[in-house]
Amino acid sequence: MIKFSFLPLKKLSAAHINEHRFDIEEVISLASVEELKLLLNMYGSTLSESDLNNVAGVSHVWLIDKKLKPQNEASIDSFYNQWLAKSKRDNDFGEFCQLVSFNSFITALNKGKFKVVMALANH
Repeated sequence: MIKFSFLPLKKLSAAHINEHRFDIEEVISLASVEELKLLLNMYGSTLSESDLNNVAGVSHVWLIDKKLKPQNEASIDSFYNQWLAKSKRDNDFGEFCQLVSFNSFITALNKGKFKVVMALANH
């Protein structure tokens, strides 16, 4: 599994990430970058490459191209079932909680001028 950290930023720099990342970030575990792209696509956005490096504990940095469309309470169960069908992930409480938590974080993420995704380096 790969841990992906999502971070809303006002300025895009490695120093800014290193300084602010633990203030407000959401971390989710996915099997691959392809799963990450699938999830973002389901929320109505895509990834683009970033030339940022020198971020402590991070192996890769991307930017989310546009605001994500969070699911409301009435649609989250249906969205989750679509996610399971498309990703072939296991239906368990941890998976559901991860998706609901990420969905709740989208409002904060969308407030960032830059919506950053980082693959955390395995230690």
